[in-house]
Amino acid sequence: MSLNLRFSSLNLQNFAAPPLASYEFDNIYSQAQWQQKTNWLRRTISAAAPDVLLLQEVFSVSELKQLLLELGYSHFAAAAEPLLVDGHFYLQPVVAIASRYPLKQHRLPEPDTALLKALGLHHFQFSRTPLAATVYLPGIGACDFYGVHLKSRRALTAVLEQGGSDMLARFAACAQRGYEAALLMELVQRQQLLRGHPVVLAGDFNDKLQSDFLQPLTLPGAVLQLKDSWDLWPDAPQARPATHYYGAKGSVLDYLLLSADFDALQAHSLARVSEVNITDQHLLRPDYQLDAYSSDHAMVTVTIQLRH
Repeated sequence: MSLNLRFSSLNLQNFAAPPLASYEFDNIYSQAQWQQKTNWLRRTISAAAPDVLLLQEVFSVSELKQLLLELGYSHFAAAAEPLLVDGHFYLQPVVAIASRYPLKQHRLPEPDTALLKALGLHHFQFSRTPLAATVYLPGIGACDFYGVHLKSRRALTAVLEQGGSDMLARFAACAQRGYEAALLMELVQRQQLLRGHPVVLAGDFNDKLQSDFLQPLTLPGAVLQLKDSWDLWPDAPQARPATHYYGAKGSVLDYLLLSADFDALQAHSLARVSEVNITDQHLLRPDYQLDAYSSDHAMVTVTIQLRH
């Protein structure tokens, strides 16, 4: 009997427990709304039943950890601490990982100062700290997971404050996302050369993977060749479901990228992608009583089947 493993990624959208707010002073859930949101999350995770779960837009870290523990995820880590302003509202959400199997969190090295200087990035920071953790999976062993939430298209406030136009501020946001993708891959590749583990890089990319700004993530000929799990699924339908909607316009923003260890066409691969599921009913056919405080993103779940 073949062993299957599931990996999921989900942007939780403003996961901040009352009485604390997210982003704005008055953006606070009531207790009833928070209960509705956490109930939706419990149902969604239980239905998908992932073994490893990457989560974005987390503010209330301890509440999330407890919720996941109750669902059987006894291993948990967050990339950083969210920024709490005036003891009342959060800025800068964080990325987290939960696993049914043991994990060990490790920090990505900081980008080399001389390299940043050569790129003209004297004060570069990731908009959200990437998460790095090794999960010890049955049938695979140590596997390195990287959770990301790349810069959104929202205009950079710092550019606007210096008198820059909205056009320039929006381009700067895209450029920031591109540098985040490129520097992240630079660091992940260095880690992979040292560690030699299979790699899963997942999260909310805030752009389509084919964007010029995200090219570094899947660049052919790179030291570490990552592929979109959807492209590794032999039975993938021609029409790919969106994972986020802006009005009626859908976009694929959420991805799980896999190293060659999960590519069935590679002779020495450990596993193959047998299915990709997009949990999007709350976006396409929402039931207000259940979905009103869910998420504005779909959950993406990849099932991998280990080789005999």
